[in-house]
Amino acid sequence: MNKKEAINRIQESLSEGAQLITPKGKTYEKHLKEVTDTLFNHIIEPVEAKIVSASFPEYDFEKYKKSKVWAIANMGNSWLLTLDKENEFALGFGDSADNIMMHGFSSSDAVGEWCT
Repeated sequence: MNKKEAINRIQESLSEGAQLITPKGKTYEKHLKEVTDTLFNHIIEPVEAKIVSASFPEYDFEKYKKSKVWAIANMGNSWLLTLDKENEFALGFGDSADNIMMHGFSSSDAVGEWCT
């Protein structure tokens, strides 16, 4: 995967809509734009990620642990992850892409996962 493919995958996800909880005092549209801008400003050249643990392992942890996973955005210790062969996203945490703990959940909503 390369950066252009990562951007395309996120854009495809956005075209299907994003589920966000809108903070009081903001419109959904303004909040979506802010979150989307932040995400696009933190897209990286994808690197293969190693998922080592999950906060909620009973959900999608095994799927990510056994699959080829790409880290496609990074902000501090937060990583947006995507599966190599599926348009599926998850949020992970760690100092580097080779030692990621994920929440344990995933979906086709890149923005929703990024905001989790």
